[in-house]
Amino acid sequence: MWGGSGGDGAGSGGDGGQGAYAPDAREDIAYVCDQLDRIRATLEAYGTDGAAPLERLLAALRAGGDLGPPLDVLHEALLAAGDAAGVNGRARGLTPLGITSPAPDEWVLLCPAGLCARHAWPDRGEPPRCRISDRPLRRERL
Repeated sequence: MWGGSGGDGAGSGGDGGQGAYAPDAREDIAYVCDQLDRIRATLEAYGTDGAAPLERLLAALRAGGDLGPPLDVLHEALLAAGDAAGVNGRARGLTPLGITSPAPDEWVLLCPAGLCARHAWPDRGEPPRCRISDRPLRRERL
């Protein structure tokens, strides 16, 4: 279902921060990153293996390994814990009518290693940190 586009599955090696994971996997990783605390709480409260599926995915991300199996396991664990959407069941790219995205100062903050599709708009403070690697999100001009 998911996987890297490179032969070794590594997502952060020598690619200029663009990542080597397939677009769907990057979206799913962004969702996990954004919902990390909620996913952990759901799994700890209702999961049969606790937060272990989430921790295996985080370990694979940090190691640059193949994300297919740990993403599949996390998705199934969330479904079993009562999360109707799991990792990949939500709608993407939908903006309600009348609500516009903030227009940043022509900059966007992205995953520092290019592993996921998460983004944030810069503000005057320090940039938010990646919830997986604890590195600051990288600034990129739009």
